[in-house]
Amino acid sequence: MKTGLIPALVLTLLCALAHAADARPPLPPVPAFTSPSRAMLTAGELRALVEKDWLDGLRQPLTPAADAAGACDGVKNGAYAFHTGQEPNPWWQVDLGAETLIGRIVVFNRLDYAPGLHNADTLQIFASPDGKNWTLLHDNQGRHFGGISGAAPLTVTFGAQPPAARFLRLTIPSPAPIFLHLDEVEVYAAGKDAENIALGKPANQSSLSQWSTVKTAGPPAYPTATHLRRGRELAARLQEQGVEITERLRRLDALEARLAALPADTPADALRALYLETRWTVRGLVLADPLLDFDRMIFLKRHTQETYPDICLNHMPWVSRPGGDLCVLEPSTDGAPLFAALAEPPADAPDQPVAGLRNLLNGALGPGHVHGMDLWFEGDRVVFGYARARSEEPPEGWLDRTQSYRLRREEEPIHLFELGLRDHLLRQLSFGEWSDLDPAYAPNGDIVFVSERCGTSLQCNEYDKDETSCNLYVMRPDGSGIRRMSANKDGDYLPNTLDNGLIAYTRWEYHERSWALIQSVWIIRPDGTGADALFKQHFPNPWAVEDARSIPGSTKLVAIAAGHHTLPVGPLILVDHGRGVNEPQGIGIVSPRLLPPEGGMDGVPVPEGGTDDPAGFYSTPWALSEQTFLAAFSHSDTPGEPAGYGLYLVDVHGNKELIYRDPALSCFDPVPLRPRPLPTALPELVDTEKEYAECHIKNVAQGSEGIAPEDVRYLRVAEPVGWPYDNARGGHRYGEDHRYGGPGAEWKNLTNWTPVRILGDVPVQSDGSAHFRVPADTAVYFQLLDKDRLELRRMRSFISFQPGELRGCVGCHETRAGSQVLPPARSGAALAAAPAGMLPAPWGDRPVSFLRDIQPVLDAHCVRCHDGLTPAGGLDFSGGLTSHDEEIPGYGYNRAFETIITNGLVSLSPARAQDASITPPLAYGARKSRLFTALDDATHKGEVGLSADERLRLAMWIDANAPYHDRFVDKRPARPAYDPAQDKALAAALRGVHERRCVECHEVEKISRTDWIDLERPGRSRFLTAPLGGACGKKVYTGRTDPDYRKVRALARDAAAKAWKDPRRDLQSLDRPAWTRVIGRKPAGIDR
Repeated sequence: MKTGLIPALVLTLLCALAHAADARPPLPPVPAFTSPSRAMLTAGELRALVEKDWLDGLRQPLTPAADAAGACDGVKNGAYAFHTGQEPNPWWQVDLGAETLIGRIVVFNRLDYAPGLHNADTLQIFASPDGKNWTLLHDNQGRHFGGISGAAPLTVTFGAQPPAARFLRLTIPSPAPIFLHLDEVEVYAAGKDAENIALGKPANQSSLSQWSTVKTAGPPAYPTATHLRRGRELAARLQEQGVEITERLRRLDALEARLAALPADTPADALRALYLETRWTVRGLVLADPLLDFDRMIFLKRHTQETYPDICLNHMPWVSRPGGDLCVLEPSTDGAPLFAALAEPPADAPDQPVAGLRNLLNGALGPGHVHGMDLWFEGDRVVFGYARARSEEPPEGWLDRTQSYRLRREEEPIHLFELGLRDHLLRQLSFGEWSDLDPAYAPNGDIVFVSERCGTSLQCNEYDKDETSCNLYVMRPDGSGIRRMSANKDGDYLPNTLDNGLIAYTRWEYHERSWALIQSVWIIRPDGTGADALFKQHFPNPWAVEDARSIPGSTKLVAIAAGHHTLPVGPLILVDHGRGVNEPQGIGIVSPRLLPPEGGMDGVPVPEGGTDDPAGFYSTPWALSEQTFLAAFSHSDTPGEPAGYGLYLVDVHGNKELIYRDPALSCFDPVPLRPRPLPTALPELVDTEKEYAECHIKNVAQGSEGIAPEDVRYLRVAEPVGWPYDNARGGHRYGEDHRYGGPGAEWKNLTNWTPVRILGDVPVQSDGSAHFRVPADTAVYFQLLDKDRLELRRMRSFISFQPGELRGCVGCHETRAGSQVLPPARSGAALAAAPAGMLPAPWGDRPVSFLRDIQPVLDAHCVRCHDGLTPAGGLDFSGGLTSHDEEIPGYGYNRAFETIITNGLVSLSPARAQDASITPPLAYGARKSRLFTALDDATHKGEVGLSADERLRLAMWIDANAPYHDRFVDKRPARPAYDPAQDKALAAALRGVHERRCVECHEVEKISRTDWIDLERPGRSRFLTAPLGGACGKKVYTGRTDPDYRKVRALARDAAAKAWKDPRRDLQSLDRPAWTRVIGRKPAGIDR
């Protein structure tokens, strides 16, 4: 047996034992058939549901003014009274009604959210006579203020010369996006200190957030005239289509006459009755649409997801309470038109059945919930995800995200199933330890689905959670041949088959860009080739476009505009991607009064006007045409209302009618249960025998204005390495966001999200062409390089390819017109030859490590000046290890790296930049970095002579966005790492000696730094060599036998020995010194 196999076998056995110890109790076997049940929906039940729905829709709309009113309502409770979006320079203002002399302004801060306590420290107050021209009254200049308790509120008193104002505006001057949220604002007129003149006055603010709510109230206003107008317009369109509507027109005439004759003092009950009668009349017209030419509709019921509301977290099997089913809404009797029966059920026969409701699973899979489904094109079978549960109650701790590691090992993953709709044959398609969900049938019968099988941990959400991301996978119709389609460290979600045979899905990415803004629509062939951005790759709002589907007879898509930390719910939109992949005007908003639950909203309302929903969220749309849609909708202000969503027919003219709602459960995914056209099955282009894909670029410089084409000499291929996850050890970590606010969080924790592995540099031919291979199923990004292999432009995104895929493109492009799934004609010098080999990085194709690959360059050329107590320029490039947040072990850097980052010596793409833009040429990298350009300045050129290899090392590291670590932190190691930089006892012992021997000349803290320990040669640690050799100005120790010298040497030696025995993450990149492997005698070289 090969000795190298032994560790692997041991690890396999350990993992098997771990899984065995955590074995989930078996669930009942899956039955071969289901026994559907059927219930009736009566006229009385439907009328009550529909009328309640109409009245629920009469709430005042959520507007900035409606939210802003909370800060001048007299309620002071320490919570936020209003909440803007996260934006630069947010503001809130009040209209006092008339110009008034202002004596005093009192501002009560929000106290219930620690991370936001200091948002308003820089608050500025402006005054205006007209709401247009503003004068600064007060600048708080970073001083903290409180509210109803603790620190006092902000009080601004104007004394003998009070300013005059009608409008007062409070703003946070900040170029970076920030929230503004306060408890209350009081304004007192000069000389009238007892009356708050802002109380109840109209207010406004710059934007809304997902936490905004309506703060104003009043009696309902019945928009009867609006619905009569819509009814007239709809009637005219139906007449043009040949629909018989004579009786409905007569009723509209009578209703209009009655409305016109109403006296001004008509009682509210009479107004309500006329409104409901009008709605029933118009509902009959809406449900007479010829597009409703089907009598059965399949959908799913489940509780709305209540925990983990996030684009990347809806795949946990416990996120929804158990409950629900696959359901079919159908006529109450054979041959009865479904929508005619639903249009206006008889008021005088409340027990009369108007529709049947069939529960297809009817408990066959036990407790649990359906998680995504798709109907086969012939309408005879359905594939769906199901999260089987052990009881009708959710598991203990299901709302606590810190419990995800335990729950993943205890709860059954989501699996895929298929159900025949005629024979009720049920079969399980997927098995194993990973969740599979949200399936979509491909035209050839294969099933595309979302899965955790990629074994990738999320990059964010703090250290105390264990959560996975998902990629796309595909299986054969019988569940065999499961194969990965996408390689995305961040996540791919909600695939749907388009009418052209491609798969549309939502892709989340944040490679050197915003974690919030890039949740765009991508497309991919059903075999996994041809992945490419389709829409919203490079503009911020809405933050996410989700659940995109085809519209019959159109190239447009219907979708949902959503946020990031939200469910896939929000405004209903049309996507005209033909206008450009990065064109916000390609969004047509069907519900223009609604906003996504998080983030902003770009686009334009549909020309017909759209709906006038005052609040609520759409979800799971299905288009009948460019103007008419089925969708789920909730009236709630909160997207996670457990039973909030019902099923509706919606059109761009503003009509919206409830089709079905269950008061106890939400309903999603309405789909006509009938055959539909089968898209063309695209040929498979994958060759699973190959481990690589082949790429052809006609001219790499095309599209990079500002770079001379002849300057581009190489193309770099690099991989952002995803964070690993396994169910035995949980999620491995790379960096943390320091709870969004610890000291130095932006540089100390998040210079990069991932390790970077440079696969190599491809030579570019004189005509700009390049031809090369890349590993399959690997996320890669590209960089244009000059003759010295320095970056000219980088791609702050990534893409993956399938085995054997042939992919071609023209150059650096921002639209899909520049890329091709199949290679272009073999023009260009590179394309006429075999794929070029790649020039490797000096450290090979392993991820770059600062400590291993870059620090030796600094040691050889820089530390002779940049070291010690007074390093040149105040820049210390020594290599000792530095500390990190005490609650996060294994995360430290070294002194040189901290010096470089904190002093801005390298040009980085910020890891958490709120940026969705296209990367311009020469934006980042070595060419823009002082650390690199200083090599050729007057001070250093003759003194620092780096070799070509050393210059390349430094440049390639910077152009990789200057990562420090090359590997991950195991949160559950067999032995904890020892970190000398966090060893308080070690630091205290060093201080104790130095307080006796060095305090006369030195500040003890400055010379007791644990990063001065030379871990490879502890006897050469600075606080040993300097006082012994006289570098301090005199000999502090008498010699090597001096007791204090021996004590310090022992401390350094023991710390070094422990550091190598249980190395922290960065030390694992280095070879252990020889002396650490010597047993039984004093290690040779330890004091050298």
